[in-house]
Amino acid sequence: AAPLTPSISRPSSSSDASSTDKISGKPSSGTDNDMASESCNASEDDQRDLMSSKTIHPDDPGLWLYHVETTTSTMDAAKSIVAEKKFTDGDHLDIPTSFLISASSQSNGRGTTQRKWKSSQRGNALFTIGIPQSSWMNDLKSKNDGSVVPLTLLPLKVGSLVAFHIQRALEECAAKSGETQHVMPRATVKWPNDVLLHSSPSNTHEKIAGILIESAEDWFLIGIGINVGYAPSIPTEGADYGRRASCLSQYCNAPTSEGAVDTDGSVTEEEHWIKVSKQLATDIAYDLHSWLHPVTSPPPNNLHSGESILNQWKSYVDWNMELTLRDTPKRERVTLKDVLDDGRVVVQEVETGLTRTLVSDYFF
Repeated sequence: AAPLTPSISRPSSSSDASSTDKISGKPSSGTDNDMASESCNASEDDQRDLMSSKTIHPDDPGLWLYHVETTTSTMDAAKSIVAEKKFTDGDHLDIPTSFLISASSQSNGRGTTQRKWKSSQRGNALFTIGIPQSSWMNDLKSKNDGSVVPLTLLPLKVGSLVAFHIQRALEECAAKSGETQHVMPRATVKWPNDVLLHSSPSNTHEKIAGILIESAEDWFLIGIGINVGYAPSIPTEGADYGRRASCLSQYCNAPTSEGAVDTDGSVTEEEHWIKVSKQLATDIAYDLHSWLHPVTSPPPNNLHSGESILNQWKSYVDWNMELTLRDTPKRERVTLKDVLDDGRVVVQEVETGLTRTLVSDYFF
């Protein structure tokens, strides 16, 4: 199935991706969503590097872009900036409409319920997008005939955007590297916040991306990891066990005409995937920002409604995929049967046929 078109038309496209272990969120107070609130501070060196790297998106000055080579985690850096009101433009205090923080590597990445997120190796997309809470809680009402869009749909909206860009990145890099003769996998979503690659010949579903949503001050911080240049090794047992990982570079090669030139004149694949990862982060941030803050009036088909968000997310679901409840004693095997208007899902147990509605459970 072809991916849906992006929410907002853009003049350019992204390339590739990078991710990790279990990246999602945990319920926060006041919601049944995968959102948590923590207090983390990046180091002073991280702060200086971050602020000196600030640029403005060329197509919208309301979107600020930051990039550092390494940090503890982009989520920590984002929280520190928000908490310390580090948004500045010279001596003038200014606040962006949205912002993006990306890094080439992280020393202390984390995923769902503080599981370790392996992201110290360079070559994957590691980034956090910050959006004001009011942009979802209040501003969407005016774009949706005065109706509130449930906050629990935010991870589904982000998941659809990530899946779209991963699918396009696969197709574009495959075309550039001459791998079009092979059948590309299909990007699929796994509730509530993962993106998988479904390979038809082997009928496997391997994780390529995940999403962690937390809150700080009056911002929602959306941490995203996408496996671009490499797939981390995921434990099959223990606290950090999870699904086998995949990455874009397993399906297409780095073009020899791109990337950085090594001392012997050769192109380094690592730098190519870093470049692809940075572009991917920028494109996803811009699409989310543009959807929340369109330059023109919302289109007549109302892409900001809860129904539209759900339909887009459902278009990436593999309804035949068998899932395992991750944190229940019996780890029941289930299949997805329905997604409710508020983002909860109805699943059916494979062995008993019983159905249940899930709010914040996670699947393996």
